[in-house]
Amino acid sequence: MKSQAKMSLIALAITAGLSGHALAASTINEISVKQTGEGQDTLVAQTGVINAAAVTQTGNAQVATVVQDGVWHEAQVNSTGDANEVTVSQQTDWHVAAVDVTGNNNEAEVTQDGFFNQSSNDVVGNDNLVSVNQLGELNESYVEITGNENSAFVEQEGDENLAVFRVEGDNNDGDIKQYGNNNQAGLIALDLSANVGNNNDVSVEQIGNNNFGAAKGIAGNDNSVDIYQKGDNHTGFVYALAGSENDISMEQEGSNNTAYLSMTTGDDNTVDITQDGDSNTVGDSLIADIQGDDNDITIKQKGDSNGAEFQVWGDSNDVDLKQRGDANFATFGAYGTDNDFDLSSKGDNNELVAFATGEDNSIEISQEGDANFAYVDATGNDNEVNVEQDGDQNETIITVEGNNNADVTALQHRGDLNLIDLIIEGDENAAEITQAGSGNWVGGDSSSSFAASSFGVSGDNNSLMITQTGNDNLVLGSQAGNNNSISVTQSGDMNVATVVQY
Repeated sequence: MKSQAKMSLIALAITAGLSGHALAASTINEISVKQTGEGQDTLVAQTGVINAAAVTQTGNAQVATVVQDGVWHEAQVNSTGDANEVTVSQQTDWHVAAVDVTGNNNEAEVTQDGFFNQSSNDVVGNDNLVSVNQLGELNESYVEITGNENSAFVEQEGDENLAVFRVEGDNNDGDIKQYGNNNQAGLIALDLSANVGNNNDVSVEQIGNNNFGAAKGIAGNDNSVDIYQKGDNHTGFVYALAGSENDISMEQEGSNNTAYLSMTTGDDNTVDITQDGDSNTVGDSLIADIQGDDNDITIKQKGDSNGAEFQVWGDSNDVDLKQRGDANFATFGAYGTDNDFDLSSKGDNNELVAFATGEDNSIEISQEGDANFAYVDATGNDNEVNVEQDGDQNETIITVEGNNNADVTALQHRGDLNLIDLIIEGDENAAEITQAGSGNWVGGDSSSSFAASSFGVSGDNNSLMITQTGNDNLVLGSQAGNNNSISVTQSGDMNVATVVQY
């Protein structure tokens, strides 16, 4: 009878192996081999029903091979020494395998065929290699490695598979492939534990439905997380990454994909998220968050109803967003200095919102499509804002507060019913607004009070240029400060311009 229980990734992490690797097979078939010394070789082969095998070797140059064919097999191999090689192969039905290796130049391989396979592998030492291949349903595999230059490969094919890769040390690699439905994959830390060290890599490839690819927590530098998911309802999960020069790549193809990134701290990190499908989300119910300097964030969404919510804490961070599809939504926030935003959306009903707090931040928004909305709020000094919209019924609202802000530009081409709402406070500000189309208006000047319904510029040495080409254009406004200059050019019919300076 198949087990209906499915262990969660967190619950699995706190599970100590396979219940102490206890052998529970019948006394019909049972083999136990113990060897102590040098140059040992063990081969165990069983064919029948409910077999059990246990091999323990202590010494150098050891080889152990266990082959079981039948129903309800369990194998446990403990090897301690140098140049150890362990191979366990179990086929057809209820399999349980556990391999413990301690030493250098160790190699372990577990292959199980059937349903309800379980594998737990613990390796401590250098130059270790672990390969686990499980075929069937309800498979579970845990690999934990402590040492240098370790590598682990887990491949599961079937439904409701679960694989966890724990590492501690340098130059660790993990490659997890799962094919089927309801798969989970990991690299786990945050005291669920291991994953302490540098240059740890995890690669997750999941093809199927309702897959969950995760890196629970990563501590160290030069880590690489690569998650590829193809199917429906995937989740890419990176939580509590602490370190620098880490690479995070998530690629999701299908519907209702979610890329979750939270509590990520460090410098010189690279985040690349690509979603191709419907209803893709970056951030889920929480806003995707990264803290540190010199981070590169690239998000590409292609499909319908895409959403991205991201915030960056630190300096000199680069954010690049490209959305292609209908009803796209994105909110980005930067808190620091010298951050660059390049946000673009092409499609219908696009909405881009950008917040920047700090100095020398650059925000560039490009929208092409219908009913676009852009909102920019920059607080600080020497910030640059550039908004360009190409389509119908576009709306732009820009608020800049601080000193020495310049190059605030809003351009709207080939669109009707465009609206620009602008507020600038500070010294030496420059704004340029260009609209081409019908029914465009800039706004402001409610009884000539400052920033009432926007377009109010306050400060010294400000310059504002407005050019509108089309019909039914309206310019209101007001400007307060010293040495300000306003230039308004309108070409078309039924244009109204009201400009006030104090």
